[in-house]
Order: sequence, then C-alpha cells, then structure tokens
Amino acid sequence: MIQCASGHFFDEQRHTSCPYCLQPFPAPAKTVALQPTAPAAAPPPFPATMPLSPAPAAQPAAHPATVRLVREASGIDPVVGWLVCVEGPDRGRDFRLRAEKNFLGRDASMQVALTGDDAVSRQRHATVVFEPSKREFWLLPGDGAGLVYRNGEAVYGPVPLQDRDELGLGRTRLRLVTFLNDGFSW
Repeated sequence: MIQCASGHFFDEQRHTSCPYCLQPFPAPAKTVALQPTAPAAAPPPFPATMPLSPAPAAQPAAHPATVRLVREASGIDPVVGWLVCVEGPDRGRDFRLRAEKNFLGRDASMQVALTGDDAVSRQRHATVVFEPSKREFWLLPGDGAGLVYRNGEAVYGPVPLQDRDELGLGRTRLRLVTFLNDGFSW
C-alpha cells in the first residue's frame, strides 16, 4: 500500500496514481504496516512491513486522462459542465452534466429534471451529449412533441454546443457552462 500526498491509501501495483485525487506517487514513498492474517503466535505469511517499489520516474506529458478512465479508476462519474436555469420555474437551479448522454425532461428520473415546467415533455424532451474523446458538447432534439431551441433557433437534428449557449424548452431557458476546456480535462 502507498499513501498519496492527500492521505489516500491505494495499491501501487494496480494504480499509477491515486485513484481518488489522481495525484502521482508521493516523492518519498511511505511503507504501511500490513496486518498479519495468522494468529500472533504463528509466523505471518508475509513480512510485517512490505517494501514499496520506488516511485516511477517522471514521465513525459501524456494525453489527459479521459472521463471514462476516471470513472473506471475511482468509481466517480466526473462533472463535465452544468446547465443553469436562467428563466422558468427552476430559475437559479443548476444541473450537473456527465459524460455521454444527459436526458432533459420533466420526470424525476431524467438527468436534468425540470419538474416545475409542465410545458416540458416528461421523458427525453432533449438530450445534451458530451463526447469525451473529442471533448465536445452536442444538443439533440428529444422524443417528445415539444421543440428545443439553441440560442433562439429551433433544433431539428444534432447541433454542437459552445460554452454559454442558451437552450430553450417549454418555459425554461438553460445556459450551458462547460467545465472541461483547453486548460483542464479529466
């Protein structure tokens, strides 16, 4: 076991960096005492302390970890952006966006649940997609009868989204706030 600078313990044989905070191995590696599984009178099946392998040498800058790798390593589905309600019954409320498909609708089971706007279709009024490999946001119209708008224009097929674009559905207006950009990526 190894401990990162933030205090998280993890198995350096399975992870190249801390799976919780993604920090690389600490400079001076610490060894952590392992608890023997056999009774105290019997000799343990392994040494009381296990030497840690030396920290890997600094590697050249690699491509940033993808959202999928973060999800697999830590079990966390990291945020990629937000939709912030700027007009309508949910004004002031924010909705987290995750990688891949985010369904918008009135039903509480939707990733973006606009429960206060009865002019929004219950299921899949629209979909906001974050495509992790290209770090792009897209807006797709949904299965419901209502239209969805991007910056005041009706959307009939997939359209790319940019930071601060405004989405309209029902009586609700949502502003996209992207988290991933040229300066940061998971």
